[in-house]
Amino acid sequence: MRGLQTTVEWENIRSTYDAVVIGAGPAGCATAACFAARGASVLLVESNPKAARRFAGEWIHPEGARVLNEHGLLEGVDSGVTSTGFAVFPNDGLGPIQLDYPGGATGLTCEHETLVTHIRRRAAELPRVEYAEGVRAQPVGGDRVDLSVRGRGPKRVLTELVVVAAGRSSRDVVSQDATPEAQVSISLMAGLIVTDSQLPCEGYGHVLVGGPGPVLAYRIDEERIRLCFDVPRANRRDARTPEWIWRSFAEVLPHPLRAGVQDALSRAPLSWAAIAFRPRCYRTESGVALVGDVAGIFHPLTALGITMSVLDAEALAGAPSLTDYATRRASQSYIPELLSNAIYQAFVRNDPGSEAIREAIFRTWRSSPSQRSRTMKLLGAAATARTDFVRAFSHVAIRAGVGALSSDRRTVAELAGWLKWPWASLYPQPAAIRSRSLSWAAPESWARSDFFRSPQPLQENSHAK
Repeated sequence: MRGLQTTVEWENIRSTYDAVVIGAGPAGCATAACFAARGASVLLVESNPKAARRFAGEWIHPEGARVLNEHGLLEGVDSGVTSTGFAVFPNDGLGPIQLDYPGGATGLTCEHETLVTHIRRRAAELPRVEYAEGVRAQPVGGDRVDLSVRGRGPKRVLTELVVVAAGRSSRDVVSQDATPEAQVSISLMAGLIVTDSQLPCEGYGHVLVGGPGPVLAYRIDEERIRLCFDVPRANRRDARTPEWIWRSFAEVLPHPLRAGVQDALSRAPLSWAAIAFRPRCYRTESGVALVGDVAGIFHPLTALGITMSVLDAEALAGAPSLTDYATRRASQSYIPELLSNAIYQAFVRNDPGSEAIREAIFRTWRSSPSQRSRTMKLLGAAATARTDFVRAFSHVAIRAGVGALSSDRRTVAELAGWLKWPWASLYPQPAAIRSRSLSWAAPESWARSDFFRSPQPLQENSHAK
């Protein structure tokens, strides 16, 4: 079996461990490290180490970096760039809006394969963690795992806890009745690496608004910049070519990036990823713990994927029971999920009501340091209280409503849907809102003012109701 030097050989895998973690991406490695720090013996299993080469998460917010640093998983990383927040470019001629992490906190951006390889190596070196590479794992309830490797007979491992952290592919590992089934396609994301170029605001992630969808640009090392072009569903058939990307997004690119992007599009292939929304849900019926993307996914514009995953890991290791973990994380992930959808919708929709909200967001960020700070706490998952979201969004909604008083009836009607967003976070049954959110995650099918009228079947467990 080839891989890291610290990989445990097949014949040396024991018959019992305190915890078995399936998937050795950031979520799985963080889970293994958190449990090992509490004295547990952990078997960390990865079936396809080459999957780290894909176009995937590269941004870690301060809260995620805190967890990884506390367990030594980022120690010695020799690549990546420190991030201090976001710079939003509204394409209104008024310049970028800088949104700094509060209190001087910093995050990290790093090329995905480099990041995962480093974190995996650090986790495998921990004294209570055994890492098995190229091994497939199938949970059998919450206390047993069947392992298999090509050319060898199967092996069963007994454990006190099974954790599935294999990303979206985890849905193929656990039974369908243990994972939420509802999912809606939102867009495609085209990834492009640009070299020998400068970002207007170095140290920030750049959110460029004004194209068919938003663009996220950030530095992944000293030489390279990653651009992520969001292509909404309505444009999919025409958007697979570099020519379409350039024609559609060139106008919103800052001048220091344009030449580099045009050159990269002419000679480098685009990487593509399908973007979907699935309400976050931590089911417990099977006795298997869900960590990371298997629990739910939302649009990567807010770059929360890795951070939410490692916060899952920290919460699971510290929870007195699986039910307690599921309940707490369902509550704590609700506001980041709601905010991610709200910001994406505000940036991508072009109806008058959404334009009013978008302009109100930009005016609020430009004029209020406290609102910028509150937004970044929410974006980075440093604040997950519903009252924080209500304060932030109510301020924007009221500002947009005042500005729309003299508008036509259609604008007012469209804005009415947005004005209900703050109350979504206070809704007594978050599961119902999450279920309904499937209808508005995709921009062209988003329900407006009637969003809260037609009840939908609940998709979550009773413990989250």
